[in-house]
Amino acid sequence: MEFRKNKAFPTDFLWGASTSSFQVEGAWQEDGKGLSVIDVMKKNPKITDFTVAVDHYHRMKEDVALMAELGLKVYRFSIAWTRIFPSGRGDINQKGVDFYNDLIDELCKYGIEPLVTIYHFDYPQSLVEEYGGWMSRKSVEDYRAYAEFLFQTYGDRVKYWLTINEQDHVVRIPSRLGLTGENKYEQLKLGYQANHHMCVATAETIKTFHKLGLKGKIGPAVSFSMIHPASSNPDDVLASQDAMLVKHNYLLDLHCNGEYRAPLWQYLLDRDFAPKIEDGDMQLMKENPPTMIGVNYYFSETVKAFPVSEEFPLGYQKESLLPEAEAGVFQVIKNNELTATDWGWEIDPLGLRLTLRELHERYHLPLIITENGMGAYDKLEAGDVVNDDYRISYLREHIKQTKLAINDGVTVLGYCSWSFMDIVSGRNGIDKRYGFVYINRENFDLKDMRRIKKKSFYWYQKVITSNGETLS
Repeated sequence: MEFRKNKAFPTDFLWGASTSSFQVEGAWQEDGKGLSVIDVMKKNPKITDFTVAVDHYHRMKEDVALMAELGLKVYRFSIAWTRIFPSGRGDINQKGVDFYNDLIDELCKYGIEPLVTIYHFDYPQSLVEEYGGWMSRKSVEDYRAYAEFLFQTYGDRVKYWLTINEQDHVVRIPSRLGLTGENKYEQLKLGYQANHHMCVATAETIKTFHKLGLKGKIGPAVSFSMIHPASSNPDDVLASQDAMLVKHNYLLDLHCNGEYRAPLWQYLLDRDFAPKIEDGDMQLMKENPPTMIGVNYYFSETVKAFPVSEEFPLGYQKESLLPEAEAGVFQVIKNNELTATDWGWEIDPLGLRLTLRELHERYHLPLIITENGMGAYDKLEAGDVVNDDYRISYLREHIKQTKLAINDGVTVLGYCSWSFMDIVSGRNGIDKRYGFVYINRENFDLKDMRRIKKKSFYWYQKVITSNGETLS
């Protein structure tokens, strides 16, 4: 839909950028930090691990000064659970508490709003070893108590909180649950039980947030992408709707409405994935919904129908990190109308507008874009120059669509690009660079770790200064 006059970004719009603790901090065993599932998972020998990352733990003040120079209004970061509670609960590590106090104070000094992710993949390994982590009901109280400590310690300065980052990825990537076996079916069954516990834990945490009288907003950060039908064939349209349900919408239906929608519940029963639900769980979720939703958007997908056959029986899933096909539900195919990144992610700025409208119309909550960015093989040229025009183009078009979504009536609180500086990618090491700031290191050569401003740094600086009016 087009309009004669489009709205500007609100004057209090939060222009920002994001990172996560394990991808930037390093110092994985320093100052009393305990082990997380990320620290002990099987390493890919072809890329770097997270032990040093980009050394933000030791260079925090330098990094925040760069954020201030960029003009950020908000910085989204995560707190490493095991830097606060090395064993996941019990004894507090004061040096970890102090690090985040110092980070938050430094942000506030420059007028940058802290946006805190309570848990971003790095679950305490000791709790996995003790009782199975998220697969156990015991995880609910341990997470809630950890979150309550953060509220009481940092809540005087932090107004925006994200409960769990990309919960669906935790469910579907076994290493993030601390699972090491080979039985994919059993892992997915355990994943759906873990998912239920995470939803209960989120509701308990939001209840605690309100009980403490904290001011601000709180909610999950979900990975979300529009899933287009491959054609006008009704079978493909149904496949797209089913894929949206089982890959995305089911999660926010639980968080926001406290319900397993009928087709999703039937899907879980049919595959013996249905979790154990205790009395009061669903009511707890209904009574303690989020007050905002964080949206991580990178690309869209296109699907066609995938009928069951003798070769592909019901429930068959194409072997991949996240499901690209499930017999009887959908099959992801290439969209010839879109270009793709170096990693094959199809670039679809309009998909962001559709995503924001979808979430607004379904859940009627304020949204904040918590991740949106382009991973690429950036090249450092002579004179410390990184000409990342491709990133500028990607971000420009997505910001345009964000503005159009606001014109559609969607409440968008802010936009956080992924990422502020280059991070160690979860599956691609330092090769896959996202940041406005180049980190001078390679996978197995730390070099001098200098922070170098890319061309996109200066472009985004102008975007922020003009409140989104200057995008050229």
